[in-house]
Amino acid sequence: MAKFSFDDADEDPPAFSSEGEKRKREDGPAEAAAGGGSSKARILAVEGEEQDGSAVVGAARAEGNDRNLETVVGGEADGISVRIDPDVLDCSICFEPLQPPLYQCQNGHVVCFSCWSRLTNKCHICSRDANFVRNIALEKVVESVKSSCSYAKWGCNKLVSYACRNAHEESCLYAPSMCPIPGCGYRGFTGWWSVHFLTNHNSDGLRFSYGQCFKVSLEMSVPFLVLLAEDDHLFIFINKNVVPFGHALSVCCLRTGNLNWNFFYEMRATSNGNTENSLQLKASVTDTREWQGLNPTEAFLLVPYAFSKASKLTLNVSIERVADAR
Repeated sequence: MAKFSFDDADEDPPAFSSEGEKRKREDGPAEAAAGGGSSKARILAVEGEEQDGSAVVGAARAEGNDRNLETVVGGEADGISVRIDPDVLDCSICFEPLQPPLYQCQNGHVVCFSCWSRLTNKCHICSRDANFVRNIALEKVVESVKSSCSYAKWGCNKLVSYACRNAHEESCLYAPSMCPIPGCGYRGFTGWWSVHFLTNHNSDGLRFSYGQCFKVSLEMSVPFLVLLAEDDHLFIFINKNVVPFGHALSVCCLRTGNLNWNFFYEMRATSNGNTENSLQLKASVTDTREWQGLNPTEAFLLVPYAFSKASKLTLNVSIERVADAR
């Protein structure tokens, strides 16, 4: 059940006993401004404040056995906070966030459009024959509710529609990725990798500049190398042992969010320093949100076992950065 509380009082406000008293309460912001009273809309579960008059849902917070969302309804002067169980904003069949159009049976049981279209005129909760109708009021509530991103602590300050929250977080620029170094457990994103590797894995990352060729001395038993670009993008040079053929070499970029850059790479492998005996690949860099282990990308350079008899392979690598034209 939703819990309403006014932010401009230290104690619980009195209930409205009449319409006149309610109107007096609604007219209060001007009087409060004159008297120095504070009636500022706030989000209790999220750092920062929303003052554009829209409803805002904060991050989920556990209190005992209750899981609640803090919501602000109204403008800065007359705002009220609302604590609501987030389950009421989800479809009771698919458990996805409710998105208009919404339908309900005679007893008020609500379903999303996708689930409603699969029902056979029988309510999924009360099991009675139902003549489903639109719930316009709930549609307006759902559309007015905004949610803070789950990655707010990483720096994302966007407030998005609760129904679109999952879609936003799938492409959020601040969605952290797991450090590829085994056993590390650190979660970060582009902009933080250089500091993390300098502090924790100083000998594990190879730094490079775009458009400049650099040498990679690869131990054939090493599954991957971390490449750190000048703009803090993190690339992974993958060395997948493909029995009985050889080593599949490729490059991926660990990043999420707005992909404002496209990356291309070129690698040339030489056999025992003999430049006339070489293998070469030009391909685009594959983007990945999480390091899933040793799986070569769609394009890779296959180096046969017999190509180099030494335990170490020398490669010339270059990575180009091109602005996305879209």
